[in-house]
Amino acid sequence: MSYLKNHQVFASKSLDQTQAFLSEMNSIDSIDLLGKKATADISVQAASLADIDLLGASFGPDRVTIKAPAAEENDLFLLFVNSGHGKVNHGGQEIEVSAKQGMMRNMRMPMDAIEENFAALGAKLPVDTLRKHAFALTGQDVFRNDLVFETALDLTSPGGAHVSNTLHYIANALDGPLHDTKNGIILKELRDVLLTNILMLLPNSYSEILHDRPSGAAMPRQVKRARDYIHEHAEQSIQLADFLAHAGCRYRTLQLGFNETFGMAPMAYAKMVRLNRAHNELLAAAPGTTIASVARKWGFVHAGRFAQSYTLHFGVSPSETLNRRR
Repeated sequence: MSYLKNHQVFASKSLDQTQAFLSEMNSIDSIDLLGKKATADISVQAASLADIDLLGASFGPDRVTIKAPAAEENDLFLLFVNSGHGKVNHGGQEIEVSAKQGMMRNMRMPMDAIEENFAALGAKLPVDTLRKHAFALTGQDVFRNDLVFETALDLTSPGGAHVSNTLHYIANALDGPLHDTKNGIILKELRDVLLTNILMLLPNSYSEILHDRPSGAAMPRQVKRARDYIHEHAEQSIQLADFLAHAGCRYRTLQLGFNETFGMAPMAYAKMVRLNRAHNELLAAAPGTTIASVARKWGFVHAGRFAQSYTLHFGVSPSETLNRRR
């Protein structure tokens, strides 16, 4: 079955045309056919779901080889196979993709594959979008590690099957009743459902905190006010008196509430938020960005103390994070 058929952006039986199109999309370096009698019959479909791109592709009945470069953007690509199968080398890891096993690709890693009678549906997922949605689900910005998913996804498991069904349902909706919709509210609702299912049901480095989060309903009002103030003003110099006034309570009350909800004092929580913001900025840093400038932006005036706190928090130094980005 084909998906997003009303959103076709390319179709060709020419391998050269396909190569040029996919290179322009910066998604595939090269594509070739295996077998003397093999012929090309390639189509690509694309649709937007708020800030998520849905992509469908069919490569015809024969075997093809594909090489994809590492991308600059910090994105993931969720892939489900609709027909055929493939063998993929993703960053040195060999996996098979089929109707029973999907894939979460880190697009910063190169990939090559051999695929036969292959058609698939996928979603390009900005990591920052997933991070923000995880924060919306938990109310916490205390992620100590990068967001990492297992590459091979078991689609026979209840969670994997549900995420696959959700993506295919959304693709059908965009092809049918929502084909020409401009209603941003509906599209955002579908996008949020997909993001929630991906984060909650596919194994990833945030799974523990996502499944063991404090209840938003049980969070004391003063704690929620102070927490929101910290996140909204993380780039500013936050003084204790400022968010005590915003929370509308005494320090002892706020301290007890933060310790019960987050396991730390309010100022420690504020420091953790600023460390995470600095970490995210270093991961996405443009060439020429310095550690000192990022540290100052997030309120760390002493470079040595910033590096020490950062290393204790993330297990790597700021320079290691910056070099990883490059």
